[in-house]
Amino acid sequence: MNFTPPILRRTLPRFILFLSLTSGVTAGPGFSTQQPNVPVAPQRTPPKQRLSPKDREEVFEKVWKEIRDHYYDSKFNGVDWNDVHLRYRPLVDTVKNDQEFYVLLSQMTSELHDAHTRFSSPEQWRSFQRQQGITVGFSVDDLDGKTVVTNVIPQSNAARAGIEPGMVVLTVDGTAVADRIAEIEKKRLPSSSERATRWFIYNRVFSGPPDTQVKITLQRAKDSIFEVTVTRQLHSAEPEVITHVLPSGNVYIRFDGFQHPITKEFKQALQKFRDAPGLIVDLRRNGGGDLAVLLPIAGYFFGKKTLFAKDSTRTGKPLSSYVGLFKLPLQLYVGKSGDQIYSGPLAVLVDAHSASSSEVFAAGMQDTQRARIFGSQSCGCVLGIARPRIMKGGGVLEMSEVLWFSPKGRKLEGTGIIPDQVVVPTLFDLQRGRDAVLAEADKTLVKTSVLESKKTENRETKRSEPE
Repeated sequence: MNFTPPILRRTLPRFILFLSLTSGVTAGPGFSTQQPNVPVAPQRTPPKQRLSPKDREEVFEKVWKEIRDHYYDSKFNGVDWNDVHLRYRPLVDTVKNDQEFYVLLSQMTSELHDAHTRFSSPEQWRSFQRQQGITVGFSVDDLDGKTVVTNVIPQSNAARAGIEPGMVVLTVDGTAVADRIAEIEKKRLPSSSERATRWFIYNRVFSGPPDTQVKITLQRAKDSIFEVTVTRQLHSAEPEVITHVLPSGNVYIRFDGFQHPITKEFKQALQKFRDAPGLIVDLRRNGGGDLAVLLPIAGYFFGKKTLFAKDSTRTGKPLSSYVGLFKLPLQLYVGKSGDQIYSGPLAVLVDAHSASSSEVFAAGMQDTQRARIFGSQSCGCVLGIARPRIMKGGGVLEMSEVLWFSPKGRKLEGTGIIPDQVVVPTLFDLQRGRDAVLAEADKTLVKTSVLESKKTENRETKRSEPE
């Protein structure tokens, strides 16, 4: 059975899940994947210089001390944090402007090999809050040893130029893509996992200032060469829920982040399809969001209180923030009697770009056996941020303060989610327009529905038989 993948929009390469004080929902820390030097929205004028040399020294010391005192791991992922101070402090005096200073702080936080701890410039932070960034219009992955276009933003410059999923990237601005990747790898420190590191590298391959052009040579399915020049553009990643009824009758539902507008939309979608024979939740390329969104969404699938996730902190005690206004429990529960919307068979799709809260969601569904997980190993980017720390001048430090586990105690950082059924798309699948992961999940749900129907028929037959 072949499936043409539903049109997907590419999310910005940043994953989040912040604490929030939402009535009726347990607030919790955020997940955020580090992306040093992410291109930001166009600036009409050069960024304002807000920091004096003395200010930069003070900000540097504050950032370093905040991590020293509050980072979730007292051993700093095996990094000598005092040595980091010794190496980076002299460099502060060499920077020529605020922009160079923020790049330096970003580099310093990346020493922790933690995809959730990062420093953002004021411009990067504003773009992140607006869910905006600069994109070349498509994303790539390593398939069959080649750099392959896996997703194209509809109506983007790349889409209008004729770039399609399944094309193989050969060169970027005249340089072999393999050479470009190798050059970036030399400068990039490892992140939470090899998958996270690879994703950041791929984003850097095509990054550049807004409204600039990049020349790309690609290979089509039939080996013909395709050369195109694409202009980088501003892209807004507004959260939305996408639903699609498959030929089997099973329902496909996708959203790219656990953001607040999603809760209501997701609930409405579940209510509309509550009688579907099977449901597929696609979390591929879902970079996370707010715990106050994740918990109620998960709760829609349970009819009783269920342990859904565990966490730990540096002190071993529940995280308390904002002078004790709330606490993050070390065990999180979802569901209660009367709140379940969908009780039928459930499949969850993940890949290397499913990160942070997406991984907490998938792990909870997997350990409770509420859903079967399909796809490939997830990012392994699952640490918690209690709150962003705004520094003098407007730069922002996000720091991991919580380590997350599945309900059964599996550490998620680094390893991520191993699917119950591993399905890795091939280049041939993409070139045929076939979503192999979706097809396998749908096929399995159909089999499950048939088996459940037979069990129901057998029970009804036994009840009707005379004693």
